[in-house]
Amino acid sequence: MMEISVTFLLTGCLIQGVFCGFSISLPERVEALQGSCVFIPCTFDIDQQYVTELTDDSKRIWYKDVKPPTVVFDSSSPDTASLKGEIFGTPTEKNCTTRFDNVRQGDEGSYYFRVEGSGRLKYNYYKVEIVVINSPPKPTVSLFKDQQEVKKVKEVTEVKEVKEVTEGSSVNLRCSTKIFCSSRPANLTWSSSPEHLLNESVTQQQRQEQTELISDLIFTVTQRHHLATFTCTVTHQLQKQITKHKSRTLRVQYAPKNTSAHVNASGFVLEGRSVTLSCSSDANPPVLHYTWYRDTEEPLKPVQSGQNLTISNTDPTHSGRYVCTAQNEHGAQNASVMLDVQYAPKNTSAHVNASGFVLEGRSVTLSCSSDANPPVLNYTWYRDTEEPLKPVQSGQNLTISNTDPTHSRRYVCTAQNEHGTQNASVMLDVQCEYQEALLIYSQSLLYQTSDF
Repeated sequence: MMEISVTFLLTGCLIQGVFCGFSISLPERVEALQGSCVFIPCTFDIDQQYVTELTDDSKRIWYKDVKPPTVVFDSSSPDTASLKGEIFGTPTEKNCTTRFDNVRQGDEGSYYFRVEGSGRLKYNYYKVEIVVINSPPKPTVSLFKDQQEVKKVKEVTEVKEVKEVTEGSSVNLRCSTKIFCSSRPANLTWSSSPEHLLNESVTQQQRQEQTELISDLIFTVTQRHHLATFTCTVTHQLQKQITKHKSRTLRVQYAPKNTSAHVNASGFVLEGRSVTLSCSSDANPPVLHYTWYRDTEEPLKPVQSGQNLTISNTDPTHSGRYVCTAQNEHGAQNASVMLDVQYAPKNTSAHVNASGFVLEGRSVTLSCSSDANPPVLNYTWYRDTEEPLKPVQSGQNLTISNTDPTHSRRYVCTAQNEHGTQNASVMLDVQCEYQEALLIYSQSLLYQTSDF
């Protein structure tokens, strides 16, 4: 509990209308740990008319407020006091700060300070309450951002954070514990879950104030600190070692991270089938908008909003890269996935040279082409005169080096990939040389006849 230091101006006397100048500054209440010592910060002042009577031989006395009042400590005879300890400084320094040692439960109660100087200076000051506790309290862990405490608010039956800290903010986690006895100082240590967070650019500072021991962790929060727990442990060295713990879980807001877009496990879809592209992202608060784009368009135009993009009847035009944008109030992040629409061979065609025939003895090449995804794995040529058809040759091109009339036939090309096959055919016409001469003669006669 935080002690409240109060200055009391004691108005118990009026001398010829002049206000008495006696005052004291001390806490209203201090806590003492049983078996330990208690520290009472205290200063006093006296009326100016008694200044000459306050010397370093003046007595500083503590009374326990019982009936009758009992002297528990006298600075002039500290060894005979019922409460062992020490009053610090000197009377002329107006110091009444006191330490009482080995406090017991029976020492709990109200105490008042008295100063006695030479002559008429004898004055009783305001009281302080000493509360004896059996066990030390847990430390206090507070979170500060921009030197302002991030507090909690109680709503009905649960305690919730008023606000979360944003990634990139510099924060201070502060652990504080009461100092019961400066001669037996407590020790503060930090731990974290995950453990490695204490090793990542964290500055630790520790200091001791009059009644408190304080340890600060100063760092810049990142997404990795979200839901991380920091625990402060205080160890009191009494007759036996006593430890207490207090934890604080951080809640960090951050823009989307680790955004990913994906399609089914196979990575492709067959033409005509339905496919769903999915997008996921880690964000706090959660992603507010998912938007899909085609990266073939400049500028990119949205295709659809939502975490999933479904295409019901796919065709080759749907193949391409799709970009997903995940967005929340702190920013956006993109991810992309390639959609591969696959299909069996189509538009298969077989062809020979432009004239459509070849002279006997010449070389000729038949060619086959097809549109397929994945590309055609095998091209196979057949003669359609055979039952069943038997392959003539494999490969996209069929070359016959020394043609003769027996090669004149229809040839069938089969294009095949993992999804199916498609056939195409072409007619090969092997002509004799005299046939070519006869053809030229016939064409010449036809030309001459047309002149008449």
